[in-house]
Amino acid sequence: MNRRRLITWIATAVTSMMLVIGWQFVNFSPAQSQSGTNVNVYAAISLTNALNSIRTQFQNANPGITITYTYGASGTLLSQIQAGAPADIFISAANDQIDVLQNLNPSRIVAGSRKNIVRNRLVLIAPTTSPSPGSAALSTISGLTNANIRGIAVGDYTGTPPLVPAGDYTRQVLTTRGIFNPVQPKLVLGSNVRNVLTAVENKTLSGRVIDAGFVYSTDALISNKVRVVETAPTSDSETIVYPLGILTRSTGATRTAAQSFSTYLSGSTARNIFVNTYRFLPPT
Repeated sequence: MNRRRLITWIATAVTSMMLVIGWQFVNFSPAQSQSGTNVNVYAAISLTNALNSIRTQFQNANPGITITYTYGASGTLLSQIQAGAPADIFISAANDQIDVLQNLNPSRIVAGSRKNIVRNRLVLIAPTTSPSPGSAALSTISGLTNANIRGIAVGDYTGTPPLVPAGDYTRQVLTTRGIFNPVQPKLVLGSNVRNVLTAVENKTLSGRVIDAGFVYSTDALISNKVRVVETAPTSDSETIVYPLGILTRSTGATRTAAQSFSTYLSGSTARNIFVNTYRFLPPT
């Protein structure tokens, strides 16, 4: 084989190899990128631990679906969704926030998709190592009027609907007890219920000393730095529910996957995680 033929043979071989490699990308790369479906779930931050555990189980059973969470205060998530955030499912910690989306004309919640997945209880907590004698002696919600209680961390109950449902439930409980006005100057607003939990653990929020705070019972259970002072009776506030709705922006394969995840959240595996592992209450 002379030099010219050798060069021609090498060029042909290289061209053929490039064509093969090129066809591999054409034939397989798009298929690989489209093989899975992602579902964006915007959920109340108090559901974080339970939903993370449920995602693991769900994705193992449904390898073609990926669940991506965005956690936050329900009011904050609502604002993000109204501004165009790519949510496929919204799980609020109260009815008010999801009502806004459902009552729009046209509704932004898929008809028939709304349901309550769990319930919760509101509790008053204090640090296990108290910053003041008043906090150490605190034994009831009514005791918050004691002059030794300086700062009470609560979710931000301002706004319509309220920014943090836990804060709004707190406002209702304090009003029912007849002590909202006396303790209001002591209230220090947190951006979400986990922010309140951290504030009680650290005994400070926004430069104020924190002697106590209100969170959900499921939040209190994940911390060994706080103690439950009193669980608010269910009659002191609206029922604490977590409604779920599928957003109308979710279409095609994504909506189908969202419906599958919604169904899974009401099934026995998820219910066991919610109720038995993280101590949420089943929906009524």
